[in-house]
Amino acid sequence: MSTTHTAQDWHAHYAAGRDFRPLSDTEKTVLTKHLALPEGAEGARALEVACGTGELARFLAAAGYQVDAVDWAQSAVDKASADSAGVSCHHLDLTSGDLSSLAPAGSGGYRLITMRRALAHLPDRTRTVAELAALLDEDGTLCVITPHADRHPEELRGICLDDAEIDLLADGWQHTERIEAGDLTVLLLRGPKSDPVTYSEKRTPKPSAMAGVAVVVTNDRGQVLLGWNPSRAVWELPAGKVEPGEAFEATAVRELAEEAGLHARPESVLLLGTLCDSTHGFTRITEIARLTDYTGKPTVREPELITRWEWHTPFAVRNLPQPIFTASAQALNVVWPGLLPDVPPAHHTPRPTGRVQLTFAEPATAIRLREQLVQDLTDAGWTDTPELRRAFVTVPRHAFLPEQSLPRAYANEAVATVFDEDTGRSMSSVSQPEMQAVMLRRANLRPGANVLEIGGGGYNACLIAELVGPHGSVVCMEIDPYVHARTERFLAETGYADRVRAVLGDGTNGAPGELIPADGFDAIIVTVASNDVARYWTNQLAEGGHLVVPLRIGGFTRAVGLRNEDPALVSTEISPCGFVPMQGAGRWDETAAPLGDTGYGIRWEDTPPTALDGLDRALAAGGTELWTGVTVLGGESVEDLQLWLATSLAGFCRMEGDPDRPGPVRLPKRSGAETIILGRSLACLMTERREHDEADGASTWEFGVQGFGPDGKAAADTLAAAVQTWDRDLRGRATPRLTVVPAGTPDSALPAGDIVEKKDSRIVVSWPGRDEAPAPAVGRNTASGRSDEQ
Repeated sequence: MSTTHTAQDWHAHYAAGRDFRPLSDTEKTVLTKHLALPEGAEGARALEVACGTGELARFLAAAGYQVDAVDWAQSAVDKASADSAGVSCHHLDLTSGDLSSLAPAGSGGYRLITMRRALAHLPDRTRTVAELAALLDEDGTLCVITPHADRHPEELRGICLDDAEIDLLADGWQHTERIEAGDLTVLLLRGPKSDPVTYSEKRTPKPSAMAGVAVVVTNDRGQVLLGWNPSRAVWELPAGKVEPGEAFEATAVRELAEEAGLHARPESVLLLGTLCDSTHGFTRITEIARLTDYTGKPTVREPELITRWEWHTPFAVRNLPQPIFTASAQALNVVWPGLLPDVPPAHHTPRPTGRVQLTFAEPATAIRLREQLVQDLTDAGWTDTPELRRAFVTVPRHAFLPEQSLPRAYANEAVATVFDEDTGRSMSSVSQPEMQAVMLRRANLRPGANVLEIGGGGYNACLIAELVGPHGSVVCMEIDPYVHARTERFLAETGYADRVRAVLGDGTNGAPGELIPADGFDAIIVTVASNDVARYWTNQLAEGGHLVVPLRIGGFTRAVGLRNEDPALVSTEISPCGFVPMQGAGRWDETAAPLGDTGYGIRWEDTPPTALDGLDRALAAGGTELWTGVTVLGGESVEDLQLWLATSLAGFCRMEGDPDRPGPVRLPKRSGAETIILGRSLACLMTERREHDEADGASTWEFGVQGFGPDGKAAADTLAAAVQTWDRDLRGRATPRLTVVPAGTPDSALPAGDIVEKKDSRIVVSWPGRDEAPAPAVGRNTASGRSDEQ
């Protein structure tokens, strides 16, 4: 039998009328004994990988499995499809990294995945096994059948695995079973481990080897090359010491050729900086070289050091069952910051951005998932213009989330990337695509526009760059050095470094003067929740330009589109949203003022605080309860009610506490209760379910109010009346208009509405119907509880 290794070889093999070695009686006995379906499990899903002409797939179907079968030779798939009734056959390049496309429709995964006499032909076995593991259901089995090297002559070594290679495949599984079947080994793997990758040092190095270069090279699918060092049981990057007088670029090229048989030019090497750490009492210096332009295929050239080279998807490296050499892990985290968790620290001295242009590559799965995301956004009405759809299809979101799997990266969800160490709260994230589409649309972006983004990460800035085109400009401000470093790296990886200017600094202060266009920015997009409209943003916005900001009013955050109608900004659209909080000068304090030892606290938000003396005793004494008659359906949006209460009621605040802790206040499960305080009395909003339909799960809830203190009844009546006014005059019929003017603007210059006082601005909330006609400034309610008469 001749050894064949490529899809083309196998296609020719089957096209010539040749077949594959049939299942032996021993194999059938082992499969029947160990993989038979229990009674009642008929129809469970199975996947046969490298199915050939389909004999094993037909065997599994006869055993009761519902079988999908794939092969990388089209001629084999054609023959299997013709001869395998009841088996779904597909053509797929097994080396593409696109095995996730085989995930069965619906929930769960495959009960059984088989790969017979094929794994030895694949170059990236560790990655392939990991990708197949991700397709199993929680009780699934991966069955690998392979010729054993000890039972075949040397000339057939290319189709076999030896004990060391089999043991490597079995790493990372909770349950393994090995069965010898003649000249074959059958490996049954169950329960892939989810432990994060670990890191390991090698033997004490020679002092001459302490200055070296680690080469991070990726292929045309975005996969990174790692070599297996069996003597030290670690995966590592191509790397080596710097020869006397040798440039780092030359070292990278030489070592890549000597170790892995890949050839590159020194001018194709991008140096990312120097890592400095210590090992075995020595100082270790490692230069990180990045490379995408090379020729050749990975080949073992120094078997005494590396016995195999494999291409790995960066995300999959996070879950390698074997350790990664520490210096290699540190280098990988320079290229993809955040990729690997808990890497031993090393000081990184970055180099200035070089002129070398990297070639961005990605697996077919990423393109498919991106197109599906855009289709879903379009079907839901979010990407409603060709320009938006083109931007979302073009920019690779997963490149900005290397620590996430591809399905997670392309879910319509926000993904946190940085957490507060003390609270665990998200401090930076890649926003939900749906919300990004909303905000980009509200920014009214046009080709040639100049845009300032407040908040880094890079993905949204690249979407903006696609919308404004080559003649536009994008400045991206980020206050966190780590997030800024991620942004710069990912912009370089994806080819947007020349189209987005990433700046480290406090975005509350706007862009640096030298980056502000002569007429101001056409759009400013803020991607962190802000408690104010900073004066710098207003000053740097062009006349007629658009500011889009997640604006916090009364403790509620709304994505607000504002147009500069000098001297005021006037809202165009408003919708609820959730964003990580502003840092730096725009940071606000969310600490609640305690009400004695009751376990409750008050957050004042935009209302000037007043004394809370006696309110703890008022709560302890009990209070009054009344119902408004206003009902809402479960899940119904009430964001306009929240804004109405927060801006129209004097003394508005939020009461916080543990909703599951017994106490006098019936706090909602969500965060806090809308509350007003009048002197030594207060009233809190609550809800109670009135109806519930078991058939469809629909519920109806009624708003009620609790009042406490000597004037608790009056406070409750005031809050209930505000809810009833909303229901009668505003609900579902009125969207408020926000007018933002600089702090210090006199009331006489403001439109009718409720005034919210901020540090840099005054925000007027005007409601259609109530505030349509001009109203005198004197006597009008304000969120601060003040007017010109006070």
